[in-house]
Amino acid sequence: MKKILFVLSILFALSPFVSFAQEDAVQEGVVIQETKKEAVYFYSDSCQHCRNVDKFFTDKGFYDKYDIKKYSFDELQNKTLLSKILRDKGVQNVGIPALIIDEEIFLGDTPIIKDFERKMEASQGTASEFVAKFGKGRIDKPAEPKVSFKEKYGISLSVLTGAALVDAINPCAFAVLILLIATVLNAQGKKKALYSGLLFSLAIFVSYILMGLGVYSAITAFNLPQIISLVVGMLAVIIGLANLKDFFWYGKFFIMEVPFSWRPKMQTILKHVTSPFGALTAGFFAGFLVSLFLLPCTSGPYVVVLGLLAEKVEFAKTFTLLVYYNLIFVAPMIAITLAVSYFGVKAGKLENWRQQNLKLLHLLAGVIMTGIGIYLIATHI
Repeated sequence: MKKILFVLSILFALSPFVSFAQEDAVQEGVVIQETKKEAVYFYSDSCQHCRNVDKFFTDKGFYDKYDIKKYSFDELQNKTLLSKILRDKGVQNVGIPALIIDEEIFLGDTPIIKDFERKMEASQGTASEFVAKFGKGRIDKPAEPKVSFKEKYGISLSVLTGAALVDAINPCAFAVLILLIATVLNAQGKKKALYSGLLFSLAIFVSYILMGLGVYSAITAFNLPQIISLVVGMLAVIIGLANLKDFFWYGKFFIMEVPFSWRPKMQTILKHVTSPFGALTAGFFAGFLVSLFLLPCTSGPYVVVLGLLAEKVEFAKTFTLLVYYNLIFVAPMIAITLAVSYFGVKAGKLENWRQQNLKLLHLLAGVIMTGIGIYLIATHI
C-alpha cells in the first residue's frame, strides 16, 4: 500500500511538468494529429455520377479533410462486397456511386453531395467496422497526382525536342564535322579519324552544356519570367523566319550559318588536327574552338530553350534537360563519324548530299522554330 501511495504521489508531483511539456510542444509547432472521420466510397472511373462526386470531394478538399476509403466497383471483390451490404439493407439493385457513413448508405451523386458534409460532421467514424462485417474489399491506394512533363520541367517535351532537332540538322555542324573527318581520314587513316570524330563530338557536347549553364545563370539573374518567355518566343519566330529566308533567298543579306569570313580560320584549326598529336587529342580541343564558330548559327534554338528553363526550373533539372538536348544535338555528328570512318561512306558523298539539301535543312529549321515561337507567344499572352 505504501508503494502504491508513493508512486501516486510522484505522478501527482510530475503532472504540472507533463502539462507544461504538452503546452511547450504546441508552442513549438508539434501538433498531435486528430483521427480523421472516415467514410467508405464505392465508385467507378467510367461512371459519370461518380465523377461528379469525385469532383465535389476534390473541389471542397474533403479528400484531405476526411479519410475517404475508395473501393473500385470494377473489382469483382468490391462489387460482391457492396452487393452483400445492400442486400442486408434491403436494397435489391446494386448501383454506384455508393457512400457509407457509419452504417448509413447513400446511393447516387445527388444524395451524396447534398448530405455528405452534414452527415460526416455528425458521424462516429465507424464505416470501416461496418463494412468489415460483410467481408474484405480492395481499398484503392491514394492516387499520385499526375504531373505533366511541362509542369515538372517548365518546358514541354515537344518544344525541347523540336529545338534540339533544329540544332541537330544544322548544316553548319555537318559541314565542320565532314571537313574534320575527311581531313583526318586522308592524313591518318580510319581508326584515328574515328577517334577524332568522336572526341570532336564529345567536345561539342561538353562545351555546349557549359555554355548553356552559363547562359541559364545569366538569364535567371534577371528574374523576369513572363517577359523572358515572350522575348524567347519572339526570338524563336525571328530565327525561324531567318531560316525560311535562307530557303527562298539563300546567301542574300546574311545566312544562318558560319559567316563566310570565318571559314578560313576554322579550316586552319581543323587542319592542325591532322598532326600526330592532334589526330588523337587535338580533335577534342578543336571541338571547343569550333563550337565558338558554330554559335552564330546554332545558338538560337539553344537560347530559346534556356530562356524557358530559366523561367522556373531549378539547376539540377536544367542540367538533366541540357544533357538530353545536347545528346540529340551531337547524334548526327556521331552518325557521320561512324558512317565515314567505320562504314566507309565517302566524305565527299556526304558533303554533296549536304549541299543538295542545304535549303531543305533551312526550311525544316524555319518551320519548326517559327511554330515553337508562335506557340510560346500564344501561351504567354
